[in-house]
Amino acid sequence: MSFRLFIYYCALCGAGAALLGWVLGRLTAGPHLLLAQGLKGLFLGLFVALALAIVDALWNLSLRQWQGIAARAVTSLLVGSLGGFVGGVFSQKLYDLTHFALFQVLGWTFTGLLIGAAPGVFDLVTSQLSGQDQRGPLKKVINGILGGTVGGLIGGFLSLVLHGLWSGLFESKPVDQLWSPSALGFVILGACIGLLIGLAQVFLKEAWLRVEEGFRAGRELILSKPLVTMGRAESCDIGLFGDNQVERLHAQLQREGDGYVLTDAGSATGTYLNDERLTGPRRLAAGDVIRVGRSVLRFGERRREAASQ
Repeated sequence: MSFRLFIYYCALCGAGAALLGWVLGRLTAGPHLLLAQGLKGLFLGLFVALALAIVDALWNLSLRQWQGIAARAVTSLLVGSLGGFVGGVFSQKLYDLTHFALFQVLGWTFTGLLIGAAPGVFDLVTSQLSGQDQRGPLKKVINGILGGTVGGLIGGFLSLVLHGLWSGLFESKPVDQLWSPSALGFVILGACIGLLIGLAQVFLKEAWLRVEEGFRAGRELILSKPLVTMGRAESCDIGLFGDNQVERLHAQLQREGDGYVLTDAGSATGTYLNDERLTGPRRLAAGDVIRVGRSVLRFGERRREAASQ
């Protein structure tokens, strides 16, 4: 999946998941307004966080790594549900106390914040438990928080504006009883959160790989894990399947300091960096070309690119 497609799917899945959350929230809503708003937020956070986690997992993993996908999905589901419920209750409580509708946006901003953090929480916890470098996963969480917060703020504001427009068009009916502004408001909110999270992850990335030739050519992958493996094994982070020149574990990228080091894992056919066979670990620079079997990958790094200009 390319960066452009990743952003597109984040926005699309965020919108669709928010609509599903609205439907369930509407069906389960009771007479208690505060609890009803909390349930709407819970379902919004649950489905949007789940959808974005699946998009992120499928971008970084293959379907064969279903256990990793499931673990990330469950973690995101829990974090997103918490954020949605607290955000929904918080926004309604603020409105009840102040009767100032703009304060409701703060609740959805908090929801977006936790939804943004959700996809990176699993990797961060895993790196902490294993004693690995946490800077990459932490950066992913921070970027997600920034994107989700801005997305929740913008989406919440647009949703509020939409409710105001509808209340003017249908003055004879309470706006909460109208399906159109409520459902469309959730769709806009989910789309904004998904879009901004995708944009933040892509535009604030530090290091990445692009597959230029071979298995799944055109795929782009942000490097956030402290150790990235390449090979034919299902457990590899970068699966290069269908190539008999590639070992099950062929090579790996290890984060060291502010950069990455490429190492061959004892393969028979070797790993090549800029057409030179590796004889030991080599530190990567922006623009370096890695060849593994019939696959060619190009390494990108924002910090070094910026420093060289």
